Amino acid sequence: MHVLIVGGGIGGLSTALTLHQLGISCAVYEAVSELKPLGVGINLQTYSVRELFNLGLEETLLDAGISAEGMAYFTRRGQHLLTDKIGSAAGFDWPQLHMHRGAFQMILAREVQRRLGPDALRLGHQCVNVEQHGGQVTAHFQDRRTGASLEPATGDILIAADGINSSVRPLFYKNEKPPHWNRTIMWRGITEGVRILDGHTMCVTGLHHHKFVCYHIKKPAEERREGESNLLLNWICELKAPDDMEFRPESWNRAGDMSEFLPAFEPWRFDWIDVPEIVTRHLGIWEFPMVDRDPLPQWTFGRVALLGDAAHPLTPVGSNGASLAVIDARILGRELAMRPDDPEAALEAYEADRRPALTRILQSNRKGGPEEFMPLVEERAPDGFDDIHDVLSEEELQTAANYRAMTGLTTDSVNAVRSLIPTELFVN
Repeated sequence: MHVLIVGGGIGGLSTALTLHQLGISCAVYEAVSELKPLGVGINLQTYSVRELFNLGLEETLLDAGISAEGMAYFTRRGQHLLTDKIGSAAGFDWPQLHMHRGAFQMILAREVQRRLGPDALRLGHQCVNVEQHGGQVTAHFQDRRTGASLEPATGDILIAADGINSSVRPLFYKNEKPPHWNRTIMWRGITEGVRILDGHTMCVTGLHHHKFVCYHIKKPAEERREGESNLLLNWICELKAPDDMEFRPESWNRAGDMSEFLPAFEPWRFDWIDVPEIVTRHLGIWEFPMVDRDPLPQWTFGRVALLGDAAHPLTPVGSNGASLAVIDARILGRELAMRPDDPEAALEAYEADRRPALTRILQSNRKGGPEEFMPLVEERAPDGFDDIHDVLSEEELQTAANYRAMTGLTTDSVNAVRSLIPTELFVN
């Protein structure tokens, strides 16, 4: 079996490493002509770290990431609501890692080239069409810069892992609406030389459409300097867009302008954090609209399947988009290894496992995900409170924990499984 993977992001590269581990031939086709460590921070949830460690990446990831131990919530006045233990601190057998997104993607890319060979990652190949015939799939490509046609590739199946703006997905959903924008903009930034709380806690402050999120990450290895802290504060400012602002399509490298959002955060100077001071000392700001897409009724089409953001782009709350793409890759690989003579049935089994769960998560993320309880505090205690239990019921206080359970993030469910793929299927 030979698998064509369209997209060299986290989902596509995780798929390639998984298939190689299972002895399944594959190649990755990525539209950009050069991979760069773009983006800022991501969270790798424990269930995905478990799978990545099973891929032999433990030492590399521990060097690149910071162990996450707490998730702290604050009102927009800076008053502490609650702190949940996460990762190893919560009893998981694997850590949760805060990491530089670009550094993580480059780790995966280097491993694909090292394990599968340099030709396994083919850059500058934008997929423009897919044909199925005779039990095989042929992908047609062009050079995105010049528009020139490139040599097509043929395989037994094709996995589209090319993101929210997938070029493969529209081949099967020709009249799909543009990405759904909730009219909130995220400005992501990084600042050096600041430490928040214990350095291992992610902080969420404010409400939907007016929120500040931050956690620490390490600099990519190639940017570290001996004798320096090499730590960065990854932060996000979220604001509702003005009514007259038009949608600006998402891009990994769209520069942000702090004059568009900093005034709304000027009063956010608390005893544990000074948001304006952090923002003004930024090393870079990038702008992203908060977008997702409606759930799909189908991910697989004969010998073609969607994966990661190409299948289920989520509203970015809950810190699990990259982790869910890793799990997609592992489930897909497992099903292909267990059904080598019937790849179409394997893709259908992959979809049956993943699509219902991701539909529930997408719907929850649109309502605020783990932060759904925070507007209740503002509504019931606009001037603050003495005891959070006077404001929220025990059930409401469990909102974040319930969300994590829905995504499969409980110690019982994660620790009970040493790998989503039976180790007897491993070849490499």
